[in-house]
Amino acid sequence: MRSEPVSPAALLTPVRLQVAPGHSPDPRPPVRIFVGTEPVQHRAERVFFHALRKVRNPARVYEVYRMLRLPGFAQGRWRTGFTNFRFAIPDLAGRHGRALYNDVDEIYLGDPAELFDRPMGEAGYLALTPSDTAVMLLDCARMAQVWTLERAQRLGKKTLLELAAEKPGLWAPLPAQWHARDTEYRPGFTTCLHYTALNLQPWHPTPEQYSYHPHPLGELWRDLEREADAAGYEIFSAAAPSPAYGDAAARLAVPPRWRLPADVARWVGHAASVVTVGPLDAAGFGRVQAVELDRLAGASGDLVAAAHLERCPADDLPWLVDALFAAAGTAVYLAVAPAAAEPPADTEAWWRARLRTAARRHPGRAWRLDVLDAGGRRSRGWQAAAGTDTSPVVWLLHGRHAGDNAQIDALAGAVGWPAQTRRLRFSPLSRLPGWLKGARPVGLTASEPALAPPWPDLVIAAGRRSASVARWIARRSGGRTRTVVLGRPRAPLSAFDLVLTTPQYGLPVRGNVLHLPAPPATGSAPEAATLDAWRARWAALPRPWIALLVGGDRAPYCLDADQARRLGEAAGALAARLGGSVLATTGPRTTPAAAEALFAVLGDRAFQHRYAPGQADNPYRALLALADQFVVTGDSASMLAEAAASGKPVAVFAPAHRRGVVARLQRALERRLGLVERAAGSRGTARQQNRLGRSYDRLLAAGVVSRERDVSAVQKALGLPDLPADPAPAQLDPDRQARALADAATRVRDLLTAEQKL
Repeated sequence: MRSEPVSPAALLTPVRLQVAPGHSPDPRPPVRIFVGTEPVQHRAERVFFHALRKVRNPARVYEVYRMLRLPGFAQGRWRTGFTNFRFAIPDLAGRHGRALYNDVDEIYLGDPAELFDRPMGEAGYLALTPSDTAVMLLDCARMAQVWTLERAQRLGKKTLLELAAEKPGLWAPLPAQWHARDTEYRPGFTTCLHYTALNLQPWHPTPEQYSYHPHPLGELWRDLEREADAAGYEIFSAAAPSPAYGDAAARLAVPPRWRLPADVARWVGHAASVVTVGPLDAAGFGRVQAVELDRLAGASGDLVAAAHLERCPADDLPWLVDALFAAAGTAVYLAVAPAAAEPPADTEAWWRARLRTAARRHPGRAWRLDVLDAGGRRSRGWQAAAGTDTSPVVWLLHGRHAGDNAQIDALAGAVGWPAQTRRLRFSPLSRLPGWLKGARPVGLTASEPALAPPWPDLVIAAGRRSASVARWIARRSGGRTRTVVLGRPRAPLSAFDLVLTTPQYGLPVRGNVLHLPAPPATGSAPEAATLDAWRARWAALPRPWIALLVGGDRAPYCLDADQARRLGEAAGALAARLGGSVLATTGPRTTPAAAEALFAVLGDRAFQHRYAPGQADNPYRALLALADQFVVTGDSASMLAEAAASGKPVAVFAPAHRRGVVARLQRALERRLGLVERAAGSRGTARQQNRLGRSYDRLLAAGVVSRERDVSAVQKALGLPDLPADPAPAQLDPDRQARALADAATRVRDLLTAEQKL
């Protein structure tokens, strides 16, 4: 016999997105969405909701059911903590009406109501394939004949899919735009994007299982998280707490009480008023006001102190911690026992991250976290001072490469602190690997000005030569100087406070490694008079002006005469097709033979400029400002980034590779053993990272091994087409690149305001 239908209210309470103010209610049924999730996916879940809020129909009601930790399921060999939950939806939805299903690692880029209302004919469910059920539209009455709660709890996923396959016509195809997996994404077409490669997911949910690398579309997801952060958005709030929040006050009333430590008074100085939340004894602290959780929003005090918030539902902790900072005038004190909290709040790292986030949203507040053990005793603590107006001492270590120096300056400009430049000169010994040089200035022959005390608070370097000098400065300062390195230090990543890297180096994600989608766009546009002079010089050339930015030989790329001729032919053909002109400039790595071959093909109809050191009339910056389109050789990540940052159409010419024996052997091993990008699976997306890949990442992180530079990874991150396709604006628009740099600047500033262990 069939069991009675299960009311969704019996297991799940939806998060309701009501009709927005000022809109007449849409009479159609609420859009019901069931999301498979688990505690480690809390960041992904928040972004899923935020993305939905952005694209929803404001006149319609949406009901989102979070399928989280449902009881009674035999999880067995599930890859996730929610694998079979989707098959219980017909019962959870009451065996009537429609329902959408989504994995939590997806984002809506279009209104799911359009899919929810789509005609289904006689089908019971729409999915990309009969077995790819990460996005589904279900007819719950029809699917209840096959998928029930009892079966979902007892049977395996394969068996449940086979049951559906036994009924002809039960499945029908889902339109491709509603389930794009990773690089299947198409701007303007894709309405639901699925981050399927677990070791590339931008929110890094399980670092104990995977060694993460950047996702080519990571900035799209991070942009949504930035928006949620800026708006202070959480799934639950004081106005709409979680269903489990109702008994939170009762949970906090349970003994034991925590006594506010006496040294807190010395930490915060004179506090005219203290607000306490939870079982906290603040005797001896002057004017003290104890408030209940539901009255916290209306409270205020110089110091706000709380204890045992881990007893509250984990879903409500983000807004509760934020409320502490909102109520505090100068400082927040918190004593918690993370081990007693619900996941994901069951780690000390989670609480520290929440406090840092709240402190950014409410500047000017110091904070302290006391971590309690299972017996309620303080085991350790963390303390962070409020930001000050005093600027730290910053050194910029400039080397021989102008591009590296420009990136250092761009980062320093984004950070916003005054900085002093130290110009370094090196001998060939500086090319020794960083793991061998250690924290010694091996190969450093001179510095202008000299590297001498007083040592700086912060040093910013780029590349392996300067990286060792930065480590030496930090050691000489007694560990007080914070170190930031751009690019690839070829040394243990753990030796630096922060490494800012870009996709061409293939470095793994680590806690102190921040991946930017492209190198920081450097330099500024020439003065108006200079631009006017170049504009007049090119005035006779037909528009559009196609700037041809030419690099050269830099391992593993080779731009020889034959490659240069092909480049000239492709650029000339593009100009002829568009009725425009080529404005070409070579660079410091362009060989004379390549330049001759290129300009011979382009002829007199093109503007030609040959690079020479120290030239006063180099048109590179003017081209970035005045050209209508760009063709860029794919050997330079900086040139790609600067052309893309213009916001104008760009196409990339891929130069040939020239690899030595060692490089060819390393590349063959990487591919053969699946150390980096494993071959596509049956779904057409990359397979998940294997154990050898994680071990290889440990060698990369130790600086023992370095991967071949792959500028095409930057091209993919920017979303730029290859010639002979027409140039197109970067999918990663300039504003998004600027926001990524702003994130990096925030991380740098955080180094000098980071919490200290007590």
